[in-house]
Amino acid sequence: MAEQRFEFFEHTADIGAHIYGGTMEELFRNAAAALFEAFGALQKSGTRSQRSVELKAGSLEDLLHDWLSELLYEVEVNHVLYDEFAFLHLSFQGLKATLRGEIIDFARSQTNEEIKAVTYHQLRVEQLPNGTWRATVIFDV
Repeated sequence: MAEQRFEFFEHTADIGAHIYGGTMEELFRNAAAALFEAFGALQKSGTRSQRSVELKAGSLEDLLHDWLSELLYEVEVNHVLYDEFAFLHLSFQGLKATLRGEIIDFARSQTNEEIKAVTYHQLRVEQLPNGTWRATVIFDV
């Protein structure tokens, strides 16, 4: 049986997600998958895109927030769905990664709510006693 990557929960007018990962890297990958699934069924165009991202933060919560906000920006402004992540560095203070994905074909996509922002409300990242990771994130819709 595959490990659960994330699950959504109801939160007033927003979308909440509990995200899981065996490692910190897997947690960040699964957080990206949760964000993209919250958008709906986004279809890719076949036009490839790649870019590097480097983020620095004062806490793991800030880093996860900034990571998801960067991916949200890419969807909303550049219309790119990045779904391959090569982490060159990932720690409590920052990350450096190469992102690969494709331009979104909105004409073929079925979108849910518009996600306006990744919030700090109830934002939490923790390593569990068994060494796995769990995060809680709220998306403002």
